[in-house]
Amino acid sequence: MIDRRQQILDAALPIFLEKGYIGTTIADIRKASGATTGSIYHFFSGKAGLAIALWSAANGLWTTRAEAVRQSSEPRELVTATVRGLLEWATANRNLFLFFEELRIRAYSDPELQPILDQIAQTHDTAAAMYQAWAAEGHVRAMEWPVASALIVGPSYDYLRKCGHMSDHTAAIEMLVERAWDSVSRD
Repeated sequence: MIDRRQQILDAALPIFLEKGYIGTTIADIRKASGATTGSIYHFFSGKAGLAIALWSAANGLWTTRAEAVRQSSEPRELVTATVRGLLEWATANRNLFLFFEELRIRAYSDPELQPILDQIAQTHDTAAAMYQAWAAEGHVRAMEWPVASALIVGPSYDYLRKCGHMSDHTAAIEMLVERAWDSVSRD
């Protein structure tokens, strides 16, 4: 049996990657997927609903990649696996990462994309609580989560926005992973 919802998502992704969020229309997605407009709206609230579903799937791919490389639940391992997962996923899926970033940034000004901000907030709340517990145990330097988060993943995000011309990311990934931990470690 055909999973019509997934078929629509699969058809929408290349269009979003090519045209961006603003440039993509429901008509584009309808044409590419062969679905009716009614079918698209049956599964999604519109273009924003499709984009949110794709953003959530991309976020899940990053999380899955981070979990795949994680060896333990120790703070160092969790920080480095998260950063490595982001870098490996994003360098292997550059266009998807750029679309992911476009949606993340656009969500701050587009109320239809609020569910993306809600997911980000939930993730940050969980991470902040974990980080504060690590700080209380002496594993990491005590600092507010927004600062720690910026130190941990900020350099990687900056690298990912600028590295499009590079073909080998191995050395950069290793350096960014180690520096992410060094930036918050008490050692």
